[in-house]
Amino acid sequence: MPDPLWPLRELWLARQLARAQRGDRDAFRQLYRALYPVVWRFVRRRAQSDAAAEELLGQVFFQLLEALPRIDPSRGVRGYVLTIARNALVDEARRTQRAAPGELAEQQASLQPGALELLTTAEETARLGKQLATLPEQTREWLLLRFEDGLRFAEIAQLTGASEAAVRQRVSRAVRELRGNWPEELRREFGAP
Repeated sequence: MPDPLWPLRELWLARQLARAQRGDRDAFRQLYRALYPVVWRFVRRRAQSDAAAEELLGQVFFQLLEALPRIDPSRGVRGYVLTIARNALVDEARRTQRAAPGELAEQQASLQPGALELLTTAEETARLGKQLATLPEQTREWLLLRFEDGLRFAEIAQLTGASEAAVRQRVSRAVRELRGNWPEELRREFGAP
């Protein structure tokens, strides 16, 4: 679920980043503590294992530290860090693909809805998983970024290089399409048309 306090948190992150750029080590520690859970969720959902996620997480924060002087705090700190994480995941996937291409393709094809399991039965979850699998890969990823990682449309746009309007439109359309295929009782419960 998207964070309703996002603008305040982003402002706080920008201030911590600016302080860290001036050499304040405590500010970087604060950034690390605030961003760790967000980056961990993002990386862990996409990594092959906890160990791989931990290694990638270390890379992300090391790259953040290296890039610190060049980061513009006004452009969105969380989005910037998640872009670093996405790039690290892509690099890791390329290394893994060279090692075992068939294995990686299988992992990318499987889609686990995660948080939706709490709202639906196993059968409904399986049905939703099949519906999600029919969506284009980019749309599935944007849905996961929005509802699993809790990113705002602007952050998804920053992360993926698409326009905010395109992200908003595609995600909204996909949600309407998915809700249209829900059983009647589920649609009534969640206010879907």
